[in-house]
Amino acid sequence: MRFRFKNFKVYQDSKIFCKVCREIVRENIRNRDQNLASQIERALNSIVLNIAEGAADNSDTEFARFLGISIRSVYEVVE
Repeated sequence: MRFRFKNFKVYQDSKIFCKVCREIVRENIRNRDQNLASQIERALNSIVLNIAEGAADNSDTEFARFLGISIRSVYEVVE
């Protein structure tokens, strides 16, 4: 079974973004604020998981909706 989302640039870029953010959290936040680190981790997971879930349907409208959710998770991490 092929997962088409793995070929999407937005998915590949999100994986890189999440990896960098996880390193920042691990180095700077985790030891000081476990709750904040956990919340950021959940938002990071949401970014890539929503891209993958949205790609499951062959509907561009549905995919766009999931990309919107993913973008809101990016804002949650950045803020």
